[in-house]
This record gives sequence, structure tokens and C-alpha cells, in this order.
Amino acid sequence: MLALIFDPHPESAEEIARVANAIGLETKSLKSLAELITLLQGELPRLIISEAIISGYDDFIILEHIKNDKKLQNIPVIITTNQATRENIIKARQLGANGFITKPFDKANLIKQIKLALDIRDLAPAEKHSTTGDRGQGTRQKLSLKTINDERLKSQIMQKIEEVPSLPAIVYKVMELVNSDKSSAPDFEKVVASDQALAARMLRMANSSFYSLSRKVSTISDAVVYLGHNTIRSLVLGATTSSLFKRNLPAYGYQHEGLWQHANIVASLSREVAASARLTSEEIESCYVAGLLHDIGKLILGPFAQKQAENFTTRLEAGNDILVVEQELLGFTHCDIGRILLDKWKLPKNLVETVYHHHQPEDSTYSPRETLAVSVANSISNQFGFALEREKPENDPELLSRRLQRLGIDPQWPQVEEEKIRSLAENVVSMVDGM
Repeated sequence: MLALIFDPHPESAEEIARVANAIGLETKSLKSLAELITLLQGELPRLIISEAIISGYDDFIILEHIKNDKKLQNIPVIITTNQATRENIIKARQLGANGFITKPFDKANLIKQIKLALDIRDLAPAEKHSTTGDRGQGTRQKLSLKTINDERLKSQIMQKIEEVPSLPAIVYKVMELVNSDKSSAPDFEKVVASDQALAARMLRMANSSFYSLSRKVSTISDAVVYLGHNTIRSLVLGATTSSLFKRNLPAYGYQHEGLWQHANIVASLSREVAASARLTSEEIESCYVAGLLHDIGKLILGPFAQKQAENFTTRLEAGNDILVVEQELLGFTHCDIGRILLDKWKLPKNLVETVYHHHQPEDSTYSPRETLAVSVANSISNQFGFALEREKPENDPELLSRRLQRLGIDPQWPQVEEEKIRSLAENVVSMVDGM
């Protein structure tokens, strides 16, 4: 069963193809409108999945071409786009689209749309139209208000992602130095000194009780010598993202500016867990950075969750899985958004994957041990109630134990090290409060 995929963006086309192949479809990806039109003259696919907006052409040109051609009009068409305005959704349905997917798409939703498009019994009753002079002939699915509202919400969330600024150039310069074997302490000093406010915040962090240095450092060069290159990268990211994280997210159950505290506590706990698991020094510091960024998707979803605060919070407090609640009410999970943001910022693949899979570390293939360490740190932080309005008892204590064991850590580690963990959290809060 052949499905044609038309998407000018190779990564998106490949992802769609993977999903379609996984459910037994043969796929063929096309890169140009001319190639698609030529192929349709000699081969009729069972399904077409097409981008709605093509540069240089009228919107929905492929959908219009197919539904206005008597030979092609019964081929189901699923439209994909990252411009899911109410007008676009309605227009797609009016022209005869059998499905509508907002990018970046959810795998389960894409599978559902494909199955609906290919199984006529699962579709809403088709409307009858005149075969003469009627645009958008063929099967049409009834448009519900919920569909419109869901797609509008997804579009609004995607717009918010676009509004998030890129990381400051200084972050990328520091990361280049970290990755260079030839960089020296004066090199870091030169880069960081170009932003005096940032340098001051970094020195305050370096001199805090959290790092417990034997003597006070007064220059970035000293901090590099005492703390190391990777830790300086962590300090730069922490200092540059502080303003981004310092927001109130009551729907998620955080205290005032609790997400900022939670991010730093999980980052520090991730470092401890990774060290206990005997990860390399580079992996340990990557765990810190991933721990710092693991919930960044909540910054985008928070305001939308707040609009449904009663329903959202009630479901979380009832013990429902946070990813399920987010997906059902908002159309995305904070892990989805985190991956999109970190990709946008062009951060390393291991960080992107760790953030994306921190709730389901078993799915991680590129950096499984780092992802596992951050996941465990996040669970421990929540279990202790750090930065939360109330403690969150571990829903599955046995799962946490198994994850600790996979890291080679005693399952009783959180209880044995409770005093150390609480002291670490207090030091972290003291460090970040002044930032």
C-alpha cells in the first residue's frame, strides 16, 4: 500500500515516512510539485500526505489539484503544516482534506489520522457534491469545533516557541572553547569579560557555598582553573537562562519562581547521581546542563496550562501522568517543546535527547545513561518536594529503584544520602536566589 509524502523539509519527510513505514505502508517521498504531478499521471497511491504551504505557489495547491481531478479525487489526503490557523483548518476541510496535522506532529496522532483516512468506516459520513463545477469533490470529514480549537491551540503554542529568543552568542563561544583542546583560562576570561553583568553573576555563583572553593575567586580565569571548562559552560548557561526561567507556573504546582529552583536542584542532583554512577567527567557535566534545561518546555506550556488550571491541576493531583495530561489538554508535552527549543538553539544531540526522554529514559538510544541520571534526579527532587507547593510521592517506587540499579547505584541511595541531598538543595537555592 503506497503512501506519497510531499514535504520540502527533508527531516519532516523522513519522520513522516518512519511512522508510515512502522504501520506497514510503503512510502515514497517527493521533493518537487512537478515530480508529484508527473508521478500521479502513471501511479495512484493509496494515500497522500502533503505540506499545505509551498513557497512560490498558492496555499493548498496540491490538495486542490487532487480533489478537482476525477481520476485522483478519491485518494485520501492528509495536510501537514506549522501554520494551523483557524482559517487554514477550515479551508483544508472545505477543499476535501481527510486529515490535518500540526507540525511538529505527535506520532500517535499521525497514526490515528492515517488510519482514519484509510478506513472509510471510521470517517464521518461523506457529503454529496455535484460533479460539475464543484471545488473540493470527494470524501469530506465533518469539522468539529473541538478540532478547530485544538489546532488553534497548537498553532498558538508554536508561535510562542518562535518568540523565544536564541541563546546569547557568548554561550556558543564558551561552548566552542569547551570543545577545543587548545583553549585556556585567559580565552574564557576574554569571552566572558565582554559581558560584565554575566561575569559578575558567574563569579557570585562560583563563590557560593554550593561550590565550596578553598578560596574566593575574583576572576573568570581563576574560576576556570578551580572549576574546569565544563563547569564554566554550566555557569554560563545558568547565568544566561535565569531570566527565562524565573516565572511563576502555579498550574504545575511550583512555588514562586519554583521552576528556576527546580531546574538548578535537578541539575545539581543530576551531577551527583552521574558521579555515583561513575560516568565520565564530561558526561557528568552534560547531565548538569541537561538537568538545568530538562523542564524548559514548561515555560511555553505554563501559560496555556494556567488557562485550564482547574482541570489541569486536578488531574495532576489525582496522580495522572503529566505527559498524558499535557498531550490531552494542550496537544504537546513539555518534552516535545523542550526538544524543539534545544534543536532551535542548536545544542548538542546528547542534551536534546536527554531533555526529550527524561520522563521515559528507557527510550533513549543516543545518551541512555545521561538520560537515566537526569530522570532519577528529577524523580528524587519531586519526591522530596523541592520547590513544589507539596511533595509528590513517587508513583512507582519500584521503577525508580530499577533505574537506580541500572546506573549501578544502591536503590536506597536517596534515603541513605537524604541529609546530603537536602543540604545540596539548600545550597542551590541560596546560590540562585541572588541571580
